[in-house]
Amino acid sequence: MALKKIVVVSLFLMAFTATTVFADDETRKKELTDAVDYAVKVLEGKGKAGLDDLKAFRFAGGEGYIYVTDMNAVVIMHPVAPELINKDCTTIKDTKGKFFGAEMKGKAEKAGKGWTSYSWPNSKKNNTPETKCSYFRTANMGGQKVIVYAALFGISEAGCQ
Repeated sequence: MALKKIVVVSLFLMAFTATTVFADDETRKKELTDAVDYAVKVLEGKGKAGLDDLKAFRFAGGEGYIYVTDMNAVVIMHPVAPELINKDCTTIKDTKGKFFGAEMKGKAEKAGKGWTSYSWPNSKKNNTPETKCSYFRTANMGGQKVIVYAALFGISEAGCQ
C-alpha cells in the first residue's frame, strides 16, 4: 500500500514539474516573440536608423537583446558582441558542433521565421554550456530584407519550437 502511494505521489510530482517547465517555456518564448516583433516594427518603421534604438533595447530582465543579420546571415548589428559585425553566422558552431546560424538562415529563407535551439556558454553560470533558444523573423529594413533574432537561456530544447 505504501509503495502504491509513493508511485502515485511520484507520478503527480512528475506531471506537476512537466507542467511547470512547459509554462516557464511558454512565458520565456513569449518574451522572445514580443521582443522580435517589437524590433521588426522598429526596423520597418525607421529603417537603418532603428538599429541604434535596438542596440540599447533589452528585455527579460535585461538578459535579452536583439541582433540583426542580412539574408546571408552576415551580422549587421550585435549589441553585446560587436566583434561579430560583418561575420557570417552560418560558420559559427555551438558547443556541440551544430551550425545553428546556418539552420536559422535556412528556416528564415523558407518560412520567414522560426525557432532554433543550440548549446552555448552561459556567462551567468561560469560559461557552462546550456540550451539557448532563438526566435527570429525576417523584416524589411528600409528596402533591405534582414533577419531579426533574439535568444534566451531557460527554455528547454523540446520547448524551443
